Amino acid sequence: MTSQSANSRSISLHLPAALSAWRRPVLGALSIWIVVRAVVVGWALIVHALQPAGSTYFAQPNWFYTLFFHWDSNYFEGIARTGYFASGTPVRWEAFFPGYPLAARGFAALIWGPHLTTTRIDIALWLVSAVASAVAAALLWRLVEDRYGVKVAAGATALFLAGPYSLFLVASYSEALFVVFAIGAWLAATRGHWLASGILAALAGLTRINGLFLVAALAVLFIGVQRKQGKPFLARTVGLVGIGLSGVLGYFVYLFIMTGDPSAWTHAQSIGWHRALNWPWDTLLRTIGQVLYDPVPAWRLQAALDIVFAVLLVTATVIMARRKLWAEAIMVGLTALSMMTSTTYMSLARDSIVLFPLVILVATTLVSPRRKWIFWVALALGCVVLLINVHQFTLGQWTD
Repeated sequence: MTSQSANSRSISLHLPAALSAWRRPVLGALSIWIVVRAVVVGWALIVHALQPAGSTYFAQPNWFYTLFFHWDSNYFEGIARTGYFASGTPVRWEAFFPGYPLAARGFAALIWGPHLTTTRIDIALWLVSAVASAVAAALLWRLVEDRYGVKVAAGATALFLAGPYSLFLVASYSEALFVVFAIGAWLAATRGHWLASGILAALAGLTRINGLFLVAALAVLFIGVQRKQGKPFLARTVGLVGIGLSGVLGYFVYLFIMTGDPSAWTHAQSIGWHRALNWPWDTLLRTIGQVLYDPVPAWRLQAALDIVFAVLLVTATVIMARRKLWAEAIMVGLTALSMMTSTTYMSLARDSIVLFPLVILVATTLVSPRRKWIFWVALALGCVVLLINVHQFTLGQWTD
């Protein structure tokens, strides 16, 4: 037998095994995805149907794809349709990274060709989120199963898909696309694939600013994996970080070329959302002020939830550090720090959906007979808050 035929036979033997290893993650994650998505969409339809103007809403030709089309979705649609600097576009569009609208525009062009209407872009935004959330769930299952087993993998996937802010995996928002790249990069790093991890991290960074925190965590994770296996890590870690940062830095360079402003993104954040660096105690006091005095009940509710989640993120970071889960602690901790030193905690709770180490941490309680109640309480509370948030968001009321 020649070496070429032996190699071919080896590949053919390993390929079915590799596919078989993905069977349970794909089927398990997809089953949970279908159930949760049906509940979320069904609840949103009921909420609309009970409104006085419900029949008017359902008469719109594109009503299904715009069921969760509010707030940031409008900005993503505008960017996908005209770009950042078309005549008359608000400066604040620059605050949104291009990964998600680019993916939606590419998806729409693939289906319908170059003649893109607003309706086609709306559908493409919905499709990208739908596909990305399903793929992210399967990747998460596989990531967790490799380390903790099937029970924890199923639990983590359920928490991820049915968590309190998982409606943003259904809505036309960028979270689903970011997290599929982030989990993919994490999975690649655990296998020592520094190049694939760096590329996926770059795509995540092109989608959300959280890519910066992801790269920092991946560097620590990769070093730990390589050292444990007795392999050299310095050059590959530098390569991973360099490639991983290219998404965020590439967007910043693009904005500088287009505007001449090296701080164009931070200025867009300041102008559009009044976000700026503050001392953490000032940020906390402003958020408490929102809870107590904001005239809009929906804003008060979300500000209160932001404070609750700030406590949860800090607690999780401490627990991860005590367990020497350094990469996870860095990703969660840096995210918490960035949000807790902004103008207010606005959107801090929503950011929990991209912090997949959180659901893994909670799901690990399933292996302990004494602590598994933590998982079930977290899942039950998450579902309750999810239904509240779906109600609010469906009606166009502020939902972090």
